[in-house]
Amino acid sequence: MNLALSETQQLVRDAVRDYLAREVSFDRVREVERSGGFDRELWRDLQRQDWMGLPFPQDIGGSGGSCVDLAVLIEELSKRAVIIPLVETMVSALTIHRFGAGAAARELVRDAAAGDAVVTPAIFEASDRFDDVAMAVGADGRLRGEKYFVTYGQNATHHLVAASADGSVGLFLADAEDPGVKCAPLPSIGRIPQALVRYDGAEATPVAGAEAYRYLVRLGRALAAIQCLGCAQQALDMTTDYVRGRVQFGQPIGAFQAVRHHCANMAMMVEAARFLAYEAVWSMDNGVATDAQVAVAKACASRTVTEVTMMAHQLHGGIGIVEEYDLHFFSLRGKERALAWGSAEECLAIVAGSVDEAEEWLPMRQAAGASAGLS
Repeated sequence: MNLALSETQQLVRDAVRDYLAREVSFDRVREVERSGGFDRELWRDLQRQDWMGLPFPQDIGGSGGSCVDLAVLIEELSKRAVIIPLVETMVSALTIHRFGAGAAARELVRDAAAGDAVVTPAIFEASDRFDDVAMAVGADGRLRGEKYFVTYGQNATHHLVAASADGSVGLFLADAEDPGVKCAPLPSIGRIPQALVRYDGAEATPVAGAEAYRYLVRLGRALAAIQCLGCAQQALDMTTDYVRGRVQFGQPIGAFQAVRHHCANMAMMVEAARFLAYEAVWSMDNGVATDAQVAVAKACASRTVTEVTMMAHQLHGGIGIVEEYDLHFFSLRGKERALAWGSAEECLAIVAGSVDEAEEWLPMRQAAGASAGLS
């Protein structure tokens, strides 16, 4: 697989990177953290520059790009530790675009691509398991029950709720302004808005069935791996810069063999996670992704971000334990994203359940022949 970015992807990366360095300081990120909300000014800027339309076709107001283009944007945003519901909205809107039916679904996708709608998945219940969806839509077409750990639940305009109807799990839209939707904030290790949502007779609009739910989880897992990658890459970059400049015993500490070994190990982990994460997103684009493949990517990214950020703190020494130092953004966000959409252990359990299955390589080779590289 060719990991080189296309010319368009390089332009997206450089434009977003320059914008964030110029306009979004870490002090501003701290202010957003304290507010308990998300960076609405950044959200408006993403709207104005049409970056949220990257993965959507032009006939609905998008840019005609791909999920890989979106992943490039997400990685750069993750390297700045910004707090915005981009992944949640894109995962929901892309799933609705692919599987949704009806005028309401189409209109919501258009609004999401334009940045006018904030949509977040509401999946987990008390069991905290993807495969245990007990909430059911009543005969009156309304939702009753609770969903836990709904990221940006209190900030969203719509919730994409996993629930069952007629014995089959599907996805249903609930308007966050519905009187039957009540959000109670929950603490998050990543300091990202999260909520326990109670649905008490909220109107449920059917969107899609079980296949869409499986796709939603796969795509969310793949893009969460990209977020982990962004945090790990930034921690690595900060660490290599630090050890080059930190002088001890008359020379930069990066000259010591033990420090070099740690940095080399961190770099190898990040590159391995990069390959698997982008391959998973590319496979989603090309319709050849499997649950096991995406789970491998997420497990690797989850382990990478936790190990790399912890080693980064160790190599920074005393300043690494000072919370005001910017490295903390990436250890906290990285840990939260390592758990989101399935921890390393949960993902490895998925892989373990598929080890005795025959591997089908032909679809991957055919897709690779049809679409070279990441473009």
